[in-house]
Amino acid sequence: MLISEIKDKVKQIKKQYSLNSIPVDLNKILKKESIEVVEKNFVELELKVSKQISGMLYIAGNTKLILVNEQDNKKRQNFTIAHELGHYYLHGGQNAKDEVFVSFREDSNQKETEANKFAAALLMSDDEVKDEYNLVIFPTVSYLADKFDVSKMAMRIKLEQMGLSYIEL
Repeated sequence: MLISEIKDKVKQIKKQYSLNSIPVDLNKILKKESIEVVEKNFVELELKVSKQISGMLYIAGNTKLILVNEQDNKKRQNFTIAHELGHYYLHGGQNAKDEVFVSFREDSNQKETEANKFAAALLMSDDEVKDEYNLVIFPTVSYLADKFDVSKMAMRIKLEQMGLSYIEL
């Protein structure tokens, strides 16, 4: 899927759920789609598969859950929720009756890459980042990450992808 298609899908979702503020209120989507978010300890499963797990999208009948790693901070969990919503909207989760999407941190397959791009576009659209960036004299990663309720790493990646310089604070 092209990044332009992903961004178009995000624009459609933001319009549908009136997501006009920063940070994006993911609860509006979760509530309308009847998706529950649960913090989960993945330590035993991570040991079995020898990979770190950020989250999962679990759909069984009418039950829709996003499981997030309880060891992650809230900003990391926020990105994970948006990432799992990417699977939901881009990879058939919205129409599935029984489906599990597991998001391993090290995986970089097409679906994981698309879900990451979806999450970044949902939480940090290019236009919104540029607008906030232009409002400050000294754009710091910390300030922008806090403004968009994402991790510093996520914001750093976004700024670098956009070719914007920043101060590392």
